[in-house]
Amino acid sequence: MINARQLEVLCAVIELGTTAKAAEMLAVSQPAVSNMIRHVETLAGFALFERERGRLTPTPEARHIAQEAQHLFMQQRRVASIIEELRGGTTGRLSIVATPSIGQRILPQVIAQFLESRPKLNVSLDLGHTDQIANRLVSGQAELGLSISQPRHSALTVRPIAKAQLLCVCPEGHELALSRVVRIEALNHARHISYSSETPLGQMIDGAFSRRGLERRYFFEVRHTMAALELVANGVGVALVDTFALAGRDLAGMALRPIDPVMDLQAHSATSKLFPTSNVALQFQSFFSQYVAEHLQMIPSSPDNPI
Repeated sequence: MINARQLEVLCAVIELGTTAKAAEMLAVSQPAVSNMIRHVETLAGFALFERERGRLTPTPEARHIAQEAQHLFMQQRRVASIIEELRGGTTGRLSIVATPSIGQRILPQVIAQFLESRPKLNVSLDLGHTDQIANRLVSGQAELGLSISQPRHSALTVRPIAKAQLLCVCPEGHELALSRVVRIEALNHARHISYSSETPLGQMIDGAFSRRGLERRYFFEVRHTMAALELVANGVGVALVDTFALAGRDLAGMALRPIDPVMDLQAHSATSKLFPTSNVALQFQSFFSQYVAEHLQMIPSSPDNPI
């Protein structure tokens, strides 16, 4: 049976190309590495390297073993992290991956509030699209995913966690700001900044136009609401932006208007069924839901035209 240390040596030699470099990285002697490689080949029953002029070239079989070993190393690091937390009495680690519209604006605010009573909590945050979130969760690279579109994977537990809606955002003084409610067909006659039809938001907006017998038209295409919002802030045009992206944003120079039809959004949390969910991750989900419910209602509108 090949053990974890032998796999570590094998991966080091594959990565660095020589037993000497691998020995230096692992802080052992070169003969020890060479002997270990020969022993692993004996256990495997076939050669793992082609040897030529002192350099070892890994076979496809060796690369395949090394790739599979990465999953083992990931689990080892997870176990080591748990042991370290128990030994040191720390409050643990929370690894989050979120879609940009949540992760770039409201999520940092929630994390800041959450950490006020948990100053020793170690948090990591990454951004990605829905498929990347699912992949990171099922591989154990992240513990909690947050997204607007619902991740779909049989190994995930997904539940709704917060509600928001799309609003029309336009520069102050724009003709659309004169309306109390902006009908979506009016966007086709404005400098409309909108989302690729490949994105969940783009598909949602396309559906609203289609139900009115219309085709969405826009002159500037983006993938993320944060990009659309910055373009509006710089006077480029008007856009539909979700209230997750608006939370905490300085809206000076911009007007917000509700739209017809109303387009509600649902944020989802996702965790992996393959790994236990920590108490801190469960606490954060509840905290996020409560924070959003309280703070999205505080987004200001123009005083002469309240929403």
